[in-house]
Amino acid sequence: MPRSYYHRAVRVVPPRTPQAGGLAPLTAACVAAAILLAAVPSWAHALGLSLGEYSPNGAHVHAVITLRTDDAALAVAGLDSNADGHVSELEVTRARPALEADFVDALVVEADGAPCHATLDQATLDPPDGLVLTATYDCPREPTSTLRLRFGFLDRLRSDHRHLATVHLPGGDVESLVVPTQPELVVQLKEGASGGFGSLLKAGVLHILTGADHVAFLLALVLGGTLIAERRARLGALVAMLTAFTVGHSASLAIATLAGFAPGPRYVEPAVALSVAYVAGENLFQRGLQQRWVLTLLFGFVHGFALAGGLIPLGLPHDRLPMALLGFNLGVEGGQLLVLAVLLPLLSLVAAKPWYPVAVRIASGFIALAGIGWFLQRVL
Repeated sequence: MPRSYYHRAVRVVPPRTPQAGGLAPLTAACVAAAILLAAVPSWAHALGLSLGEYSPNGAHVHAVITLRTDDAALAVAGLDSNADGHVSELEVTRARPALEADFVDALVVEADGAPCHATLDQATLDPPDGLVLTATYDCPREPTSTLRLRFGFLDRLRSDHRHLATVHLPGGDVESLVVPTQPELVVQLKEGASGGFGSLLKAGVLHILTGADHVAFLLALVLGGTLIAERRARLGALVAMLTAFTVGHSASLAIATLAGFAPGPRYVEPAVALSVAYVAGENLFQRGLQQRWVLTLLFGFVHGFALAGGLIPLGLPHDRLPMALLGFNLGVEGGQLLVLAVLLPLLSLVAAKPWYPVAVRIASGFIALAGIGWFLQRVL
């Protein structure tokens, strides 16, 4: 495969969208072991990476997909028909219908909401170990507002596969690192199509409200804060925790969006689940609740990288990223305030009841179990 492929493969591992109190020793050991468990599967093999160049031209979208032959053989049964670990030109020719079905047809391209018809133009080897698929997507009309690409072929590849998609537009390229958990890229072709400030504000609100793990984390924080007996101390602790959480996730969201750096979802999503389980578990022992803001600052930083998943795939140009970040982040804060506006009045009505601390522990136990369940699901 050309030298440029390897050069870019090393360069783009972090996701990018240019243009577009305390722990007991045993608990600490368990958390460290869990994090190592999440990381171990990724050490077993090299990261899968493919490249895609997408060029809209009138009512057509031209696509060039480059990937390793061993990745293609995992996705297409019978590509390596003699099972010798090497894919030949003859095997590529024989597997052409399967390659078209599993890669070209599985890439769904929509122009302003209308699906485009896919045709595999060429499938060739790119020595020493690359495969290049060239395809054309014929659309009902020329897209004027949005171009949506859903990379369905990622479902057939390993869970840690990354696809670097570059959409070539007259005003500049939009580049995004697409992962199996976020297999879509929506490119705004004109200002205000669906990436205006209002729509980004709404996207932020929906992102937090539809994220069960984020809501569970907020609920665990609030439940723990309400266990503080003295009213002024309780209010101060809640404000400090929520402010620290906001500062943390705002910082990492900005880093992920503007600097193009974020750990992959393989690490972030299990870490978010662990944060839910830990905070809820800490409620069971009522430890360090007034100093919890230090912990929520760290956990907020982790959650911010997960929240960035709602903004990074939008494919916005560079000059619109700061305003997009502001709108999306304000939407996230608005979503959190909506959650708190519902929770706090309800909890304040029953916080003085003698059975309330027991109820908090029971609810926290269920949240901790949910966090552990999410963690196991995301690791396995």
